[in-house]
Amino acid sequence: MSSNLVDDAVRVLRELPEDVQDAAARAIIEYGAGYDDDVALSDEQVAAVERRINDPHRNFLSLSDTRHRLRHFGV
Repeated sequence: MSSNLVDDAVRVLRELPEDVQDAAARAIIEYGAGYDDDVALSDEQVAAVERRINDPHRNFLSLSDTRHRLRHFGV
């Protein structure tokens, strides 16, 4: 059943402008290449996340800053 969904998605994407198709294809490729359902953090990484969450002086990014950083990484 899921392959039918993929086929439907491809049909929809093929009707979009070429530059939009390219962007969607890159996003799908990046998603697939980075997919890992066994993601696990080391004890050190968990401690770092907890430390940052509990930091009362932590900094938050604005939406604009977040978009800028994501564009830097091609997202």
